Amino acid sequence: MSRIKNLALAALFACGMTANAQSVQSTTPVTSGWQSVWFNWNKSKVKSDYKEFNAIKFNQLSLGYSRAFSVSRDLPLFVEGGLGVQYSYDKETIKSNETANVYHTYKYKVFSAVAPAHLLYRWDIPSSKLSLMPFAGLNFRFNIIGRRRIEAAQIGENSIQNFGKKSCDVFENYIDADNETYNNKAWNRFQWGWDFGVKLQYDKRYTIGLSWGREFNDFAQNSKIRSRAITLEYAF
Repeated sequence: MSRIKNLALAALFACGMTANAQSVQSTTPVTSGWQSVWFNWNKSKVKSDYKEFNAIKFNQLSLGYSRAFSVSRDLPLFVEGGLGVQYSYDKETIKSNETANVYHTYKYKVFSAVAPAHLLYRWDIPSSKLSLMPFAGLNFRFNIIGRRRIEAAQIGENSIQNFGKKSCDVFENYIDADNETYNNKAWNRFQWGWDFGVKLQYDKRYTIGLSWGREFNDFAQNSKIRSRAITLEYAF
């Protein structure tokens, strides 16, 4: 993962150097803003002091709207802000009793509102319809609904016996497989963090982007989320 990040940073640096050289050749940069709708698939991993949280690998699907505003008359530099909705889910099955072959399945479902805010540089590649746009900024998320469900099952040689289903609101308390409640593991509703990446746009309309990010604050005590994302956009 660190190798991918280093390659991405090197690519962004090279793009910046090339863009600077191109501006010397008196090309006219695009400084008008745009609007876009976007779809985002985000693969997130949790880093936590708690074993059960470290097993979480969220798949996050987002849909939203953004608008880019020019901040310079001479440079293709933009501030882009947006608003969207996000659905996060995960399902993990863990063997909790070796002798009795008991398995616990943990299911998470979270609905959130998201608000990305980025500083973006747009470089129109000469003699093509392609534009390269490195960006960096902040992501804000407010979690509206969050549920955690535990399902227990004992697996034999020729049968599966299901038992012990329960669920909880992750923002109020945390119930483990032994039905113990831990208030110190309740999740926070508001989270924010940084991210950076690069977008490739065709014909000033169709865009694909890659990004990496990490949150500043804990979503639960001593637990943070790291993510990488693929974004598809349509600009107008």
